[in-house]
Amino acid sequence: MYERLLLLRELLSEDGSVFVHCDHRRIHHFRCILDEVFGSGEDNFINEIIWQHQIMGGSHEKRFPKAHETVLWYSKGGSKLYSDAPNVRVPFSDYVLNSMKKDEQGRWYYERRRMSRKATHEEAASKAHTRTFVEDPQKGTVVTDVWDDMPSYQEVVDERQGSDLYPTQKTTSLLTRVISAASRPTDIVLDCFGGSGTTAVAAQKLGRRWIGCDINKGAIQTTSKRLQTIIAEQIAAREEASRQGELIPTGDTKASIPAQLSFAVYRVNDYDLRIQHNEAVNLACDHIGVTRSRTDVYFDGTLGKRLAKIIPFGHPLTLLDLEELKKELAARPNEDRDVVLVCLGKEIAVDAWVEDWNRIRKRGEVPNKIEVIELRTDPKYGKFFLHQPAKARADIRRDGEKILVEIKDFISPTIIERLKGQSGILSPQIDDWRAMVDCVMIDSTYDGSVFNITFSDVPEKKNDLVTGRYEFPAPDGRTTVAVKIIDMLGEEVFITKEV
Repeated sequence: MYERLLLLRELLSEDGSVFVHCDHRRIHHFRCILDEVFGSGEDNFINEIIWQHQIMGGSHEKRFPKAHETVLWYSKGGSKLYSDAPNVRVPFSDYVLNSMKKDEQGRWYYERRRMSRKATHEEAASKAHTRTFVEDPQKGTVVTDVWDDMPSYQEVVDERQGSDLYPTQKTTSLLTRVISAASRPTDIVLDCFGGSGTTAVAAQKLGRRWIGCDINKGAIQTTSKRLQTIIAEQIAAREEASRQGELIPTGDTKASIPAQLSFAVYRVNDYDLRIQHNEAVNLACDHIGVTRSRTDVYFDGTLGKRLAKIIPFGHPLTLLDLEELKKELAARPNEDRDVVLVCLGKEIAVDAWVEDWNRIRKRGEVPNKIEVIELRTDPKYGKFFLHQPAKARADIRRDGEKILVEIKDFISPTIIERLKGQSGILSPQIDDWRAMVDCVMIDSTYDGSVFNITFSDVPEKKNDLVTGRYEFPAPDGRTTVAVKIIDMLGEEVFITKEV
């Protein structure tokens, strides 16, 4: 997290904010790291927010039951609390409301008595009251740093995405308050640990632009489905408001206008190889033909008679990796086998280092020559990165006052390859192309720039399939219809046609 928070600080605007949620087990460590990365001054450490809820954990016989989470708010260089946002304010208590008065200038206020703990009754009665002025009693007051007015996600049945998959899931109400308090509609919200996508959902509802990231493809699929539902509701609300002659529904604010009615999914950083080192090692070893070793703490196996080492795919092969190999071989004076290093990228100086090492080995007839297999450029093993894109065939046509879209076929070579790896020597059989498709989205008036979801087909149940055939009213005149098909691994196929 230290490295990630350093990067997040660089990405933030000068008055940007970062919110970190954690429970009692690690929150003190986060506080120390955040103090170091952002600073502990009043312009950097803004709040420690207590999220109090009714899901109580822990033994009642040994300790008080746990009933809260902690959210830390830090800023890069001084944040602003947008206290006028509705989600940031709560009603005054009945006691305060009943005690409110107006002064001679017509300003609302309520009084608080201030006294010493050792004051007598007579002294207390004579103490002056402190007036707290209020702009409008009906607007309420800014919420404190103890949020006891919103439940845990486990208590909100329609938001639960699976506690085993997303144990730190937040509720939409919590993130709505966070985003409202620290941003305006022109700002960008980033959640680099997207999970079930609640941050993106809240940002979309508030009209903010957003970016969500997650290393788990299931999380991306869950987020996409939730967002498609939200966007469909926003489109319907906009059409209803347009029919009523309103820009937005009565009573809403400008913040309720969506920043945009579409989103895209991008695959970055060789996702499949960065899931975890062990899985990446298995993938590379299977591809190259390395025989795994479960007893060697340094080398991952053998390739023929040579020792094989998989360099973690989180970084390229560096001189430091080579020095570590040198120390390892020095600690094994009786090891005479050559070495193969498998890597994902390499520093420029690596080739010269390896060339010098092998030159010395050849001259002195010393063992342990080194070969480097770089998976991006190696002519023999380059198939490790061969990616055949998914393809689709669709019929898009105008039929009177309707537009018909029928998907004839869809194929995802990546899914087929995955299934081959799971089925062994048997070839996988997929009788219905729809089994490979996660969802279908359509823009009936695509402008060539922004894809607006005017129709989406998202199966409700896990075993349900998309329909594959769609019809909807045709707009006046010629229009461009765009169809986006997303497979079960998150890959998109984009088809357009003017009709």
